[in-house]
Amino acid sequence: MSWIEISMVSSALAFILLIGFAVRFLIAAKRTIVHLDDAIIEIKQHVIATAEQSEQLLKQTGQLTEEVHRQVLALEPTIQSIEKAGASIGDVASVIRKGAHLMNESIHGAEKVVHTHQKRIQDVMEWTTTGYELWQRWQAHRNAKSDH
Repeated sequence: MSWIEISMVSSALAFILLIGFAVRFLIAAKRTIVHLDDAIIEIKQHVIATAEQSEQLLKQTGQLTEEVHRQVLALEPTIQSIEKAGASIGDVASVIRKGAHLMNESIHGAEKVVHTHQKRIQDVMEWTTTGYELWQRWQAHRNAKSDH
């Protein structure tokens, strides 16, 4: 065999090997593409499921928000009533405070009058006591006269 024939046989073997490796590479690439396709389908299914769950969650959140809004609206009259009650209690406290102030002023005024007229009051008390003692003596003397 000559060099040309050996080269041709070598080239043919190299080409067959190249074709074999190319076929093997294409088969592996096809398997990889099939696996990728399966993975993409699975991911797509997960994305769809997640989207459905998200949609349900958004609907539930919307319903919950509406319910909270309704409850806040229902509580609004109660809150207004509480505010009015608080204002009324404040008014009552103000009236009581004014009454206590007036009573305090009256007591101080009475204390001043008593302090100012203390001597006169003592004199009146002494005269009343003396008058009562005189009246008792006169009654005792009258009773003693009528017994004789």
